Amino acid sequence: EQHVYLCPQQLGKFHPDFDPLLAGILRQDPQGVVAVTEGRSARVAALLRQRWQTTIPDVESRIIFVHSLRGDDYASLILSSDVLLDPLHFGGVNTTYDALSLGKAVVTLPGQFQRGRFTLGCYRRMNYPECVASDAENYARLAVKLASDSEYRNQVESEIMGPSVTLFEDDLAVDEHHRCFMQLIDVARA
Repeated sequence: EQHVYLCPQQLGKFHPDFDPLLAGILRQDPQGVVAVTEGRSARVAALLRQRWQTTIPDVESRIIFVHSLRGDDYASLILSSDVLLDPLHFGGVNTTYDALSLGKAVVTLPGQFQRGRFTLGCYRRMNYPECVASDAENYARLAVKLASDSEYRNQVESEIMGPSVTLFEDDLAVDEHHRCFMQLIDVARA
């Protein structure tokens, strides 16, 4: 009966500016839980929990830590979530690709710098702006709609599957890397 908002990122990516967005989601969705992978350091997880108890005490109990998983278990975790959350300022690259390859929506609020714009880049390449938020309120509203409205979520997930192929079947980046490496090799040989 719960709505699962998954953010399987390294805990160092949880900037304090992200706390109000998590709180906004959980305040709008009383059935919501945010699942975070605990990572390798129990100390870092404890410090993060302590911060949330201070910054968002009314909802921090609905942020849960789950074990970090690999392979099929990791894919199952993504598939069992309702929506994935891209953290502020230092978004996920691998996580975004993993989620999109499985047809799962990742809500993002692009930052000013490149490290917070990877998911935006994927959605732009796919020509799919529906999961890109314009501000913090829109981020929370979009995440809650995806998690709580199964019909809308199914539609978005179906729509993601088609254009996500452009991310995985595009030789443009491979060709550019090849060209760059060949140029570097030529320079090194000269």
